[in-house]
Amino acid sequence: MEGKPRYGPVRCGLAAPGSRFSHPKTTGDLFMEASVSILFTPDILARAAEAFGLQGEPRKLGDFENYLFELEDREGDPAILRLTHSSHRSAEQVEEELRWLRHLAASGLEADVAACEPALSGEWVVPLEAADGSRFYASRFRKAPGARAAAGPDGWDPALVREWGAVTGRLHRASASYEAHHPRHHWHEEELTVSRGQYLAGEPELLDRFEEVLEELRRLPLADDSYGLIHGDIHQGNFHAHEGKLTVFDFDDAEYNWFVHDLAIPLYYALGGAAVQQLPEVEREAYAAAFFQPFYEGYASEHELDLDWLDRIGLFMRMRDLVLYTVLAKKLDESEKVGRMADWIAEIRARIVAGEPISKLDFRALAAEAAGQPAPAAKAASERRD
Repeated sequence: MEGKPRYGPVRCGLAAPGSRFSHPKTTGDLFMEASVSILFTPDILARAAEAFGLQGEPRKLGDFENYLFELEDREGDPAILRLTHSSHRSAEQVEEELRWLRHLAASGLEADVAACEPALSGEWVVPLEAADGSRFYASRFRKAPGARAAAGPDGWDPALVREWGAVTGRLHRASASYEAHHPRHHWHEEELTVSRGQYLAGEPELLDRFEEVLEELRRLPLADDSYGLIHGDIHQGNFHAHEGKLTVFDFDDAEYNWFVHDLAIPLYYALGGAAVQQLPEVEREAYAAAFFQPFYEGYASEHELDLDWLDRIGLFMRMRDLVLYTVLAKKLDESEKVGRMADWIAEIRARIVAGEPISKLDFRALAAEAAGQPAPAAKAASERRD
């Protein structure tokens, strides 16, 4: 279209902390809260490494919600060691996450997910007691091949984004056949949502907005073809790209939620970088459209989702704003809310107060266009799910 910004194929590169096109949550710029970090000692790390037969100098990869380290196994191959504090997840929750991961691999997605590996004892999760009696739960994963991907100056590589959507669709398709042993939490049972009053004390306007979004979500129907166990956080920081294929990792946020949530999250984070947010609205929405269309093409090639659900993408983006604002309130003190972090928090808060998502595109129309179909007519208010 004449005058419409275009974001054609570009070479995607390695994501780096501080990239103007990167979202702060996807680059390792956020850290563990002090109440947990004071309990995490070199001895706990050493015991975890020993339990899984890992050696070498640990290289820290992250410490936002879990501690992540790269070490070597006895053959010298790289391995990922994760330690999860009991204040974040229970042993049963971690066990169920890994059980689902094994199910996905056994369902033909072995190349799509970073597999977990057992300890020398045969355990999948090794509990390690901290000084205060709480525990860290250690688990091991294969290192995903390749590297993190990032947008180029003109946007994302459509082929990579299409595969991103396809992997998401395969995860949802395989999830339908999973029988849980100790079911993971449902979306409304997530700790940040349950404890929102504690973390947002003194922010009554935000708590009101939170309740508005929760009420809309509670009214959505639950059905096997649209609701199930999902990854919950498939942003660009949670997969590696290698030779045109993606390997997804970090299933820590796995929960029962609507499948459309996993379509909203990649777009949310693709739009969250400083460079994108500084674009004029028309260019920002063109950027969003150029991302969403190949993503949806890939997704639809692997899993069928009623187009009506795409009308709810904005709602799930609003929920992500609320959850992110809450986790930042939980983890950061005022001295840490400076520079780009302060700007980012202010952007999130402004959208929450305005009741607006990060993108207001008509995603149903975009999906129809991607499929070569005429745009579906908008539903009358009385026919909408909310």
